Amino acid sequence: MGLRILLLVCVLLMFAGHSFAQDDVALLRQDEYTMPEVDGEDTDPELNRYDLFNTLLGGDSLRTCNGFPCSGWVEDRYPDGSLKHRGMYADGQLVVYRNYHPNGTLERDFKALDAVKCQMRTYHANSQLKSEARYANGLVFLYEDHYTNGALRYAEERHRKEPYFIRMDLYSPKGEPISLLRLVDRKRVKFELTDYHPGGSLRSTGHAQYDQRRMDTRRIGTWKHYFPDGTLEREEDYVGGRVHAVR
Repeated sequence: MGLRILLLVCVLLMFAGHSFAQDDVALLRQDEYTMPEVDGEDTDPELNRYDLFNTLLGGDSLRTCNGFPCSGWVEDRYPDGSLKHRGMYADGQLVVYRNYHPNGTLERDFKALDAVKCQMRTYHANSQLKSEARYANGLVFLYEDHYTNGALRYAEERHRKEPYFIRMDLYSPKGEPISLLRLVDRKRVKFELTDYHPGGSLRSTGHAQYDQRRMDTRRIGTWKHYFPDGTLEREEDYVGGRVHAVR
């Protein structure tokens, strides 16, 4: 089954709480992109179970070998003998590991960068990069997701200390932007959000500001909306996160 992407809808809801208007979600739902399948993709759900032994990703299980916590390099193989998993264990927990698809291509590659930071890369069965995540203290602060053709699908970056994103970008399989969010004023915590019509023409643009007391983000100022041919459709002025005037 092809993968339907509504990822940005969920992220925007988490990011903005009830602050962004419902029409944003409705517009984004019109922009669903199906990822083409790759033969052999994700045919073994057991590949995810190794993360249970990875404490840096929140895993709380210990792997045992001959009744004792595993230590050193451990390999697992598919029924046909091909390599499935190779990992370095310390007291039953993973430190470094690689998993492989049944066709022999790399499925994921994890490594600890230091005591609190780590990096995970996953790959499609055709060897194209699928995702890349960087963690600190068990939380993702940088994440990228890619289509099976290798094109960037989604990218986000979280603030290291504050509970908001400083970047959220969504692209079509052709590389055309669907929605872009940027932190443009760090002192005032102000963002610019731009949405695009299918094909790449500008759909809407405006600013939002994070309210630390309310722990949410509200639209501010004037938002402009455009028809696919580039002509201005309307302007909306926001006060207190709500539409105050429409022109």
